[in-house]
Amino acid sequence: MRVTLNKVLLGDSRDPANYQTDFHLTITSPPYFVGKEYEEDYTFDDYKDLLKTVFHNTSGHTVDGGKIAINIADIAAFKKVSGRVEENIEVSRDLVNWLREDDCHLLSRIVWVKDPPWVNSQHVGYNKKVPATYVRVLPSWEYIWVFYKGDTPKREGVPPITRAISKEDWKKWATGVWDMRSVTSNKEHPAMFPEELARRLVLLYSIPGDTVFDPFMGSGTTAVVAHQNSRNYAGIERDPGYHDLTLKNLEKVENCIMSVYVPPVEYGHERLF
Repeated sequence: MRVTLNKVLLGDSRDPANYQTDFHLTITSPPYFVGKEYEEDYTFDDYKDLLKTVFHNTSGHTVDGGKIAINIADIAAFKKVSGRVEENIEVSRDLVNWLREDDCHLLSRIVWVKDPPWVNSQHVGYNKKVPATYVRVLPSWEYIWVFYKGDTPKREGVPPITRAISKEDWKKWATGVWDMRSVTSNKEHPAMFPEELARRLVLLYSIPGDTVFDPFMGSGTTAVVAHQNSRNYAGIERDPGYHDLTLKNLEKVENCIMSVYVPPVEYGHERLF
């Protein structure tokens, strides 16, 4: 079985045989190598091979001018690999190099500012057991790296940006710093990203009728937001439990009574600001 439109495949995104359709936009948040249950069978080299292989497959099915948006963070807890307290920042650099080999080039860098690290991190703390001068300052942000496929990020046959988003949204989103709380409840899946994050990427980098893909579908956020905004979706999830969760979340939005997304008329905000 292969990836098809408006279906989520239960399978391994490392397998090139699972890819069939082409994508206009990929939105995904791969594993971070921080000890989650679904990462237990990876060594660090396995983890890097996973990312390289999956994004090689994804880039091969991305249309010219299509975008690949990857939400990923540096590895704050690298001790299990290096044997000492340290962070690791090489994965983002590797992504840029790997995707360049597949004719995908860095277009935008977005910093997603979320919760303070002391809210939900076991690696920072303020108590009598922490000695003076040993202060871990961990990032309260993650990255979103946006790549384009081919010679130019411009796609043929698409309307102007003034038909896609308002100038007010453009001014907020084009800063490259997005303040947005993380998902407050991760009971169903331990690493969900906010629907608002996916919504902004969908509106910025695709148009109605496009296909939006996620090779690490997880709880189905990418597919849900794509459907809500009149885009097709496609995806792969290897865990049967999370695959069922995706189908359940999609069923909620596909069967609900809601207004069909209609692209706005041209906003006409051409004056200086």
